[in-house]
Amino acid sequence: MGIKNAAKKTIAYAKRNGAKAAFFAAIERLSENRKEKYTYNELSEAVLNEQKQEYKVLAETGGALRFSIVVPLFNTPEKYLCQMIDSVVAQTYGNWELVLADASPVESDLVKKYMKEDPRIKYYHLGANEGISENTNRGIEKAVGDYIGLLDHDDLLTPDALYEVSRVIKKSMSRNHLTQFQTCPIRLIYSDEDKFDDHKNLYYEHHQKPSFNLDYLLSNNYICHFTVMRADIIKRLKFRKKYDGAQDFDLVLRACLEATLSMPMATDQIAHIDKVLYHWRCHKGSTASNPASKMYAYEAGKIAIGDALRKYGVEAEIAKLPHLGFYRVNYSEDIFFQRKDIGCVGGKLINKKGRVAGGIYQKDGTSVFNGLPVGYSGGLQHKAVVQQDCYAVDIRCMALRPEFAQSFKDIAGFEYEDTFSDLQKDVADTGLDSVQADRKAAYLEKINSLTEEEILKINLKIGEEMKRHGLRVMWDPQIVRKI
Repeated sequence: MGIKNAAKKTIAYAKRNGAKAAFFAAIERLSENRKEKYTYNELSEAVLNEQKQEYKVLAETGGALRFSIVVPLFNTPEKYLCQMIDSVVAQTYGNWELVLADASPVESDLVKKYMKEDPRIKYYHLGANEGISENTNRGIEKAVGDYIGLLDHDDLLTPDALYEVSRVIKKSMSRNHLTQFQTCPIRLIYSDEDKFDDHKNLYYEHHQKPSFNLDYLLSNNYICHFTVMRADIIKRLKFRKKYDGAQDFDLVLRACLEATLSMPMATDQIAHIDKVLYHWRCHKGSTASNPASKMYAYEAGKIAIGDALRKYGVEAEIAKLPHLGFYRVNYSEDIFFQRKDIGCVGGKLINKKGRVAGGIYQKDGTSVFNGLPVGYSGGLQHKAVVQQDCYAVDIRCMALRPEFAQSFKDIAGFEYEDTFSDLQKDVADTGLDSVQADRKAAYLEKINSLTEEEILKINLKIGEEMKRHGLRVMWDPQIVRKI
């Protein structure tokens, strides 16, 4: 990011959130920039040729699924249009069609030349611009592939993008002994991505994404690019004009919530590929370069989250966080009543030095964000300040679904007490009666008599118990307990 652009972002951030918050954000951003040593390593010709040969053998057996890549066009600069098309033509996996839905006033002679050279390129001049959602829907309607991928008109796919996606689908088909791609349980696949500065020919801001994380998705559209969805699902759900600007987020939310709030855990339905398969172009005026250029999109994203949750009976107020495109879900009632998929929820522990001292843990016991200053958001994706699923939270700041109170006692050896809810403003204002206060104090005293290792062991066993029952563990960093 250039100095001028960084200064503009800092000033805009200060106007929205105050000077103190802007100071911490600027310091953290400088720290992240110093640490970032990302290099996108292109695959060697040998690897690409090996993938092409593997596809050739697959195609000869008739077992190659077909992908449709749908791209809405609108007055796309020819330079970017060529590079986008070339990135699809360069795929090592060959069974694809590129569906170009063009809402530009004039038909593209350039695309017509491409069509003559490669019949897999399909071009549809729409005649009228109905907006990004409806324009994309026209392309989806024309798509005939088993799975449909979404690509912006000025972005780029890596040459192994479809190859890697096909591997995930084939693995699922084999594991489930299926032969029809339409019956594959995987409904959505997403990959890591980075940004591409076309003026400097520089790849940067590698977005290394986690495996599917529902509450993180409800905090921001971390899935983003490259997204591929089973054709029957995307054709049924489609894009909705009401959410233009956040139409991708709305679609992903609905596809994922359908698989998580109305069905069991979505581990077999939503897959993540931990490789960069998508380059998000950064140029003047693009959202990648200047997020504030589409403020309306963030409002649309907020509405999309609330609407998606309400469809499944979850009532909540969606609040915007200081960082553009990031949100917080404030549940209107007890979270366990609203979210039947959550087994426990925990908050953040802060030590006397004003640094994170625990609260969220990985399966191996690693304390995530440990030592991070309170004012820091956790990097470019602001993961330290957003609600998210995790393996375990800390019993020093935790609310547990009531039916697991006995399980807690079996694990910890003493009675469970809620150490989370009274830290929420709407609950804390009511106060605790003397009996509750004494009980809570005795509980915390009991915990404080344990070693950190003993506490961690209990935390992880409770997390394991939640997973055994197919329930999520949610971390809420806005709920803070000082230790």
